[in-house]
Amino acid sequence: MDTSKGKVNAARAALDYIKDGMVIGLGSGTTVHEFIKLLAERIRDGLRVICVPTSYNSRMLAIENGLLVTDTDAVDVIDIAIDGADKANEIALLKGGGGALTREKIIDYNAKEFVVIVDESKICKGVLEGKVNMEVLPFAAPLVMKELKDYNPRLRVGTGKLGPVVSDNGNFILECDMRIEDPKAMEKYLKSIPGIIENGIFTKFSTIIVGTEDGYYKLV
Repeated sequence: MDTSKGKVNAARAALDYIKDGMVIGLGSGTTVHEFIKLLAERIRDGLRVICVPTSYNSRMLAIENGLLVTDTDAVDVIDIAIDGADKANEIALLKGGGGALTREKIIDYNAKEFVVIVDESKICKGVLEGKVNMEVLPFAAPLVMKELKDYNPRLRVGTGKLGPVVSDNGNFILECDMRIEDPKAMEKYLKSIPGIIENGIFTKFSTIIVGTEDGYYKLV
């Protein structure tokens, strides 16, 4: 399935939420990268916004496209967050495939409005099922894996390097396979395990824009 048009259409639809003078939380992933490039066109036309990126990758792309970026300590409020998802249904998202889940959740959950942009391939009909990412303190990783032994836990290993993937915060990324019938309860449970800094189950968002080949629709 060619998802490129869907990504662009979802990103373009999200521009309708952007107003002059806003502080925008920039998420991570390929659909957000399309949004950054489209936002840059609006900037060149005179739109004035400030962006708070959730990852080094998004930060560098924003700078390359001429966007004004800053950090959380330099803004009083985040008006809107635009972010993608690895999987989504009407009640929850799975995120963190890029390893930036902690910073994403901090920005997304603290924004006044959180708009999710995805293409149709990311929509999960029925119960949310798939890979759940967690950011884990290296010291705690063996103990966390024992706690989650029923979910096939494993440390993510990158290509081209030895050892586990390290997040922007200097921690390990743990992956588990889960069928999540109660996302809020599972999000809370994972958060309660000592050593897990954050998990990739997101249950707080405003709307989901789903891009298709010839347009978009809103799931929520």
